[in-house]
Amino acid sequence: MSSEITLSPRELLYVAALLDAAEFLGVSDAFFGMEDDEIQQEMMSLQTSLEQKGYAEMDFDGGFSLRDDVAETVDVCVNCDTFVVVDKNKTGKPPVRELYYAKAGRIIMLKEIDGTSVLTQIPGTVALLGFVTQDIEWQAPPTITPLQNVLLSNALLAGIKQRPSDGLKILNENGCDELSAKAIIDGLSGNSSYYAMVITVFEGEQEGVYNAMLIDSPNGVYKMTPVTKDDKESVLFEPLTVQQAGMVMSNLINASFPQESEGFE
Repeated sequence: MSSEITLSPRELLYVAALLDAAEFLGVSDAFFGMEDDEIQQEMMSLQTSLEQKGYAEMDFDGGFSLRDDVAETVDVCVNCDTFVVVDKNKTGKPPVRELYYAKAGRIIMLKEIDGTSVLTQIPGTVALLGFVTQDIEWQAPPTITPLQNVLLSNALLAGIKQRPSDGLKILNENGCDELSAKAIIDGLSGNSSYYAMVITVFEGEQEGVYNAMLIDSPNGVYKMTPVTKDDKESVLFEPLTVQQAGMVMSNLINASFPQESEGFE
């Protein structure tokens, strides 16, 4: 399997269609709005571009076949048993979304770079954690955090989003100190970095959905966890150090991936 494959969004979906994929999780429809005859014509161009890239071959009888490693790479994505979405919203920088697909011990990262879909093979869960965390730039202090443990209702948080100028007062009235309130408001308004990871396991003992949402402020990291208390939908803001935040991501990956699969570290 090639370590990296570069495709246009339409080439990616065309390859998936050749593999009879019913859907491609996390990937938008690059053919949206096109008529059937336009799509058919575009497919001929896609065959040509894939052949020119060396990802496919066309024989003298008009038969079209994908290179094995290209087909295998995309097959991991469209028939995955584990699907990972990582959102990185760093202060002052464009948001980044990374998609990871795992099947039978193989992991593929899909990342959009300048309008191009880049598929990269990841050798195992240790490497996966490295890719997830390699460009995270923590603002929080490395070892201690002065933030409070806070439980806030969804209704209260919605009110703060609607009236951010009143957010500090509202949070103070609900028991937040100044630093904690500012960290929460900055997180809700996008003035602090925000990292989220959602892992969906479709089968096996680990089947289920696992997630972590982290606000990174200069005063500390908040882990956000949805909870229900007294019949109210709320969010628990749990303060973490940078080291603890890293462990949250590591534990999430270790808990959700089928470690017995061949190829995982």
